[in-house]
This record gives sequence, C-alpha cells and structure tokens, in this order.
Amino acid sequence: MSQPEHKPGTQSEQERQTATPSAGSLLDSVFCKGGPMPTASIRLRAFAFLLDFILISAVASIIIWKVALPQSHPAAFSELTEWTEAAIDWYGARAANPEAPFPEPSPNLARALALANELQMLTFWLYFALGEAFFSGSSLGKRICRIRSVSTVTLGAPPLMAGIVRGGLKTLTLYLFFPLAMIATLAALFFNKRRQMGHDLMSRTVVIDEKFVNTSHPT
Repeated sequence: MSQPEHKPGTQSEQERQTATPSAGSLLDSVFCKGGPMPTASIRLRAFAFLLDFILISAVASIIIWKVALPQSHPAAFSELTEWTEAAIDWYGARAANPEAPFPEPSPNLARALALANELQMLTFWLYFALGEAFFSGSSLGKRICRIRSVSTVTLGAPPLMAGIVRGGLKTLTLYLFFPLAMIATLAALFFNKRRQMGHDLMSRTVVIDEKFVNTSHPT
C-alpha cells in the first residue's frame, strides 16, 4: 500500500498538534516563576488570609454582639456569660465529680449562637465575594501583601460570579466542611503548576504576586 505523499511546505495533523501548545500549557507559561504573572507563594497567601480573618472576625463580632443580637436576643450576652462560668466550674470540678454532665446552653442562647454563626458566615462570604468582584480581586490582607486574584480566562479581575463562587467556597470550607474540605483544597496544590487551591480551580482564578508582574514579558 502506498504511503500518502506530503507536499513540500505542509504539515501533517500530528505535527500541527505538536507545534500548537495547549491552553493549559500557555497558562502555565503565564503564571510560572519568571513569567509575566507569577503566582504568589503559599506562605504569602496564608499571611494575607490571616490578616483578612482577623479583620472579618472583628467586624463580624461588632455586628453580631452590638447590633444583631441585642435586637433579636437581648439576654444573649448575659446568658453566654452565665453558661461560660458554668462550663468553667464544670471543668474545675471534674476530678471530684467526673460523672457530672457538661452544662447545656439555654434554648434562647442556643438560638442566639446559631444566628451568630450564620451572620458570621454571611459576613465572611460578602467580604471575600465583594473583594474579588469589585476591588480587582483584592482584599485588605491581599493589598498589604501585594497579591491579588485574576481570572484564568481573561487574565483580569475575576467577574462577579467568579467572586461569588470563590468567596462562597472559602466560607464553606471554613465553616461547614472543616477540616476535610480544607485538606481537599490544599491537596489541589500538588496537582497543578499554578499553585491553585480548590476554590481557585472551581472559580477559574489564580493568585498572583504583584511585585513580580511584568506585562511586557513575551508570552
């Protein structure tokens, strides 16, 4: 059987596929160390998140204990104080009375704590989602560390939906599925070259280090 002839100056389909890099390879070259948009280190991202966590926790505490609960559960703070004291007394008396049950919060306090947890989750979600969508993929912690999130589709700021998804996944990882979700999202780091965690992959974003961004770098 005769072999198909190749005309001079033409490429076979296999050669064209080999010569054309895939989209994933192009993104890897953009976000690699020494590339035009190198990714931020895990240590730097962790420090930025710690700063954000401290800020959000402080803001959420003010909203919950100074605004929301005094309106819906006025006695929540005093009941929390009493329950905390009872828990401390139980802990101190364990040696003398090991069979004593742990003190349960009152139904009113239990409802107040459930509301507080929901409000804290909402505060975290809004903070991260709005920061991603309306502040060019940034947050206070990220601004201090000079890192930000960018879309792997446009290489610009994440769109609104990506910010909502990213912020929601981070919040759910912390509050509803910890620690399994945290382990899973960190494990994703070992399966890609762009240092993307689980919420990065799901929202099609990546965190870059602005100190080393070079838009004139040839891609």
